[in-house]
Amino acid sequence: MHFHLPKPLHGWRAFVGEVGIIVIGVLIALGAEQVVEALHWRSEVGELRAAMRVELSADRARTEENLAQNPCMLARLDAIEHWASTASQGARIANPERPFLWNDHSSTWDIAKTSPAATHLGLRERLEYAGAYDSIANEQRYLFDEQQSWEDLVASLASANKPQNRDLIERQVEIARQHLEARESNARSLLRRFDALGVRPDSGGIAISVDVRRLCRPL
Repeated sequence: MHFHLPKPLHGWRAFVGEVGIIVIGVLIALGAEQVVEALHWRSEVGELRAAMRVELSADRARTEENLAQNPCMLARLDAIEHWASTASQGARIANPERPFLWNDHSSTWDIAKTSPAATHLGLRERLEYAGAYDSIANEQRYLFDEQQSWEDLVASLASANKPQNRDLIERQVEIARQHLEARESNARSLLRRFDALGVRPDSGGIAISVDVRRLCRPL
């Protein structure tokens, strides 16, 4: 028994040509879809990158502002230590000035970590951003500890007329110094990460002006 394949109405050559046209049309459609998708993710990645850089630029400005206060903060701690050892027993400092330290922000990174657009960043770039934000998280912890140490110190100075509080000041000054040194070391590392990403400071997000030398004035 012999089987005969039905012949196309216009012959095999015409049939192959029609199939080829269909295949080419499908490939063009798939290619166009990929181009549209690539453009979409390029736009999403661009927006995400721009948002992170805006946040990091503001964080760099805050970090540099904090670092600029360090010399006078250390001078103030030296002055407090000297005062505590020389002032009369009934003396106290009711309203001592304290440093104004800027906190960093990382909300954009919190969004980026769960954004599909982040997976379209190159691995090296993702690691660089992750490293910078890890340093920012460390900076926040150091800032919190340092601010707490100054709150304790200010409270002791305000009640230094009580001997038990006067005795705390020397230890609290040393703790504040240690927290400053830890923050400064981390901040220097953070600045190097900013440099690697090409992030420059933008002080537009700093709402008030701080006199970085005010703590160098006499106690």
